[in-house]
Amino acid sequence: MEVALYFQASVGVNIESNRISLVCLKAGLKGPVLAAQAVYPLAEGGPEQRAARIREQVEGFLREHRIPSADIFLGIPREMAILRYVVLPAAVKENLRGTLSYELGKYIPLPAEEVYFDQQVVAEDREAGTLSVLLVAVKKESVDLYLDPEQPLGAGISGIEIASTALANCVSSQQPPQDGGGATAIVSAGDERVELDLLDRGLLRYSRSAGRAAEGAPPHGRILEELDLLRREFGAEQSPLPVVLCGSETDGIAELFRERTDFELRSPGLPDGASRPYCLAPAYGLALKGLRKVAMNINLVPPARRKKVSKIGYYALFVLAGLFVLSVLAWGASTVLHQRRVADGLAAEIKRMGAEVAAINRTQAKLQEVQGRIDAINALRQRHLPALNVLQDLSKEIPAGAWIDRFALTDKGGEIEGFADSAPALIPLLAASPLLKEVAFLAPITKGKDGKERFRIGFKLR
Repeated sequence: MEVALYFQASVGVNIESNRISLVCLKAGLKGPVLAAQAVYPLAEGGPEQRAARIREQVEGFLREHRIPSADIFLGIPREMAILRYVVLPAAVKENLRGTLSYELGKYIPLPAEEVYFDQQVVAEDREAGTLSVLLVAVKKESVDLYLDPEQPLGAGISGIEIASTALANCVSSQQPPQDGGGATAIVSAGDERVELDLLDRGLLRYSRSAGRAAEGAPPHGRILEELDLLRREFGAEQSPLPVVLCGSETDGIAELFRERTDFELRSPGLPDGASRPYCLAPAYGLALKGLRKVAMNINLVPPARRKKVSKIGYYALFVLAGLFVLSVLAWGASTVLHQRRVADGLAAEIKRMGAEVAAINRTQAKLQEVQGRIDAINALRQRHLPALNVLQDLSKEIPAGAWIDRFALTDKGGEIEGFADSAPALIPLLAASPLLKEVAFLAPITKGKDGKERFRIGFKLR
């Protein structure tokens, strides 16, 4: 019974420098079914021109393959994002995103207000009480190009992530680790870049990417050396170690493994019918997110702007299944008594479903109320975040023996008043702050009875 295939579809769109790959999956009884696939060239141009071209190609793909509605997941090139592996105390696990929001400046060289980010715990050391967290951040402008709600594609995007995590989901779904353990290496070679990834229990524990011509890029002769180092570092010393080759330039790299017995070459393992499995693997991993739970659940779309998963297909399926059952019962009834029983059963079912619909409506109203409160809290936090950042920076820069007894901050700048052993020494300290500029005294320095110098200093925000 393949009725569910019509109602539940998911499309993965992987963007590369010179092409985009698309995969449409539909839900089947035995797992995802490959319904459509395509690879289109992508001409050079500015970001807006490329985004417009991508929208046209995706919309044309949906029309050509008669896909009326689907969850769309977008993959952007890894080099557009910043990846960091961060070790944090296990106590922050319940509020991990909030903790990273306040400490984002420690891990990425960009202002927090200029990026979108997401995170996932990839390992936990219970004895040490620590978490290993993958942090992925991207400039807002790189994501906002595709989230225009006025465009059909922008309104339909359910998630955006980097190709590395999408590829990890593809490989882990096709080659699950034995007995919950084991590791798999991924070597992805394109026209311009080479990437090495290591999966442990399906999670992305290591990722490195570099241009083929860049200094420090892993040339063919060093790929095996780096894989050996990774095996020792992560304890992935089972033999042979599975190595999945992906990308458009795999032939030369495959030759490196021909005479090695401690590595086992594997393909991405896409379903039958995939015309270019080495290129389509990231798009396949993206599309999986709309149909099943995946190992890497990174989504760079801000939580407030994420598309809610539609349940219309499920409801329609249940209604059609109910009508089918009722039709069979009505057709088989041959007596008035049986027909009356069927009618009574229909009435009871309608009443029950009406009560359930009313309960669902009440639940939705409560969810909307809670969402409104969350949005209000987020808006309040955003208004006060600059002041908190400045206070945190001042607490680091003000030396021992000095203190502040007044602090004021506006959109144009701020000022502080307080006492110090040497007020002039504060100016170069504050001027070196990455948040402050045009630091200067607003009033003459005066000296108190205790010998402390009273100061009033003004500044502007960078």
